[in-house]
Amino acid sequence: MNYALQIQRFLLQRDKLASAADRIAALKQAISLADANRDIHWGFDLRLELIFEEKKTSRCKEGLHAFTWILDAFDNHPGEFNEDDFLWEYKWMLGSVRRNSDVSPSLVDSIAEDFKDRLLRNGYSLRPYYSFRVHSAFFLNRLDEAAEMIEARNKEIRDRMSNCRACELDDDVELEMRRGNFDKAIAAGSEMLTKAVTCKHMPFSAYCTCMKYFALAGLHDKALEYFLKAENEFAEMILSDETDTACAVEISEMIGFLAGHDREKAWALFEQYAHWNIDSEDFYDFLFSMNVLPLLNDDNPRTLSVNAALPWYEAEGSYVPRILYDYYYSIAKTLAEKFDQRHDCDYFSGRLSRIARFSG
Repeated sequence: MNYALQIQRFLLQRDKLASAADRIAALKQAISLADANRDIHWGFDLRLELIFEEKKTSRCKEGLHAFTWILDAFDNHPGEFNEDDFLWEYKWMLGSVRRNSDVSPSLVDSIAEDFKDRLLRNGYSLRPYYSFRVHSAFFLNRLDEAAEMIEARNKEIRDRMSNCRACELDDDVELEMRRGNFDKAIAAGSEMLTKAVTCKHMPFSAYCTCMKYFALAGLHDKALEYFLKAENEFAEMILSDETDTACAVEISEMIGFLAGHDREKAWALFEQYAHWNIDSEDFYDFLFSMNVLPLLNDDNPRTLSVNAALPWYEAEGSYVPRILYDYYYSIAKTLAEKFDQRHDCDYFSGRLSRIARFSG
């Protein structure tokens, strides 16, 4: 059979598969076939599809390698590809690089500047570049810098490479919630929080942000209000796509909140969604592991029905939560130390210690 027809068969097979892992496996088979036949055009297109599939998960195990190949193919085969065909995916990969604890800040900055140059030479505004800088500032809790980058973002025109309106409003909400300007946050994000504008994970993610910062401020009634909004929104999201695991961190934030309000409900969420964090990106793994600690400060054995792929899975289903606490604390501590070392700070360890102090 002609290899192009075989690739088409893999794509048809992919379309029938439910889980992202299975779809990615089918795409990898197709990519291997394209590479074996030195078909760079199929290799290019298939890798873009693989990146798209993995974006719907908490992982980025295949995407970075695929994107490196795409950049090399573009640079080494002038005129064969259009650069703006992969600039949207470049935004995603740039975020994944920042979340990888093994990548130095200088290399992240270098990649960001390369993205900036490619935007400009293809006639796009720097709005997505500044959005990346907003998230980089949030990463280290540099709120004045985040505000400056939001201001710079808003001065740039919106074009097809820009983040959607809902996602930009999410950044506005997060900045003001972090600053404790709660009324201003709700006003700034009103279009998105009332679902006048939405995207796949908005306003769900923003509801979780509001829940988290209201809870940290001791405003538990407001935190509960936004938890309920998040819970309802998640129920709608999961109905439309049960395989999208990219919101594992938000689920862990809900678990952490519920640990102090309704522990049985928190356990139900943990039981059902803990496996969404398997092989997640470093920063997501740090956040998930840290957020579930308040639930696990318990020495009483529990029976759980969890996904067998979890590394701590026991066939008999009996678990001591304190042992799981130690497991997740160890992950969070290791990653906090790596991020602190990378950025020459103690911010990440400080975040972990504040949660561990009240949950360990």
